[in-house]
Amino acid sequence: MRASAKVAWGLGLLLIAALAAEAGRWRANAGRGPLFQATASLSPADRAALESVPWLAVANATWALGSVDAVRKMARTEIDRLPEFEAARRSQVFLRFGIIDTNPDGQAALFAQACASNSTICAEPKFKEAATRETKTRFVAPGNMLPLSLMGGHPPIKGGGVPR
Repeated sequence: MRASAKVAWGLGLLLIAALAAEAGRWRANAGRGPLFQATASLSPADRAALESVPWLAVANATWALGSVDAVRKMARTEIDRLPEFEAARRSQVFLRFGIIDTNPDGQAALFAQACASNSTICAEPKFKEAATRETKTRFVAPGNMLPLSLMGGHPPIKGGGVPR
């Protein structure tokens, strides 16, 4: 085989490879569809929020049905994963962690952390409402009942107490 024939074969192979690469790129871009186009137009913050949806689904499922250990692990993972600017979500995680904690001092510390993360829920009725909402979404004990520290005092005792 002559040198010019070898060069022609080499150039032919390069041309075929380039055409195949271009056809593959065109096919990949054409097959992306409307979902890719819709997400491409989102801001970086919105795309980051969209990426956290699967994490949120796992966290909510763990809270609803998971054991105490699973909820604790989920809370640690969520706190490490969530940025500071997602104050409402961080507060929710601290609130959930506090609800399942059996130690009153630990509950108080976690509830204080929830307030520090999101001060809008710290007022008495809002905090109790948020805790009630969270306990209604948990289907297994502990954590499916409002903690005693949030119940608002001792229930009245009929027939007991100081004589008048």
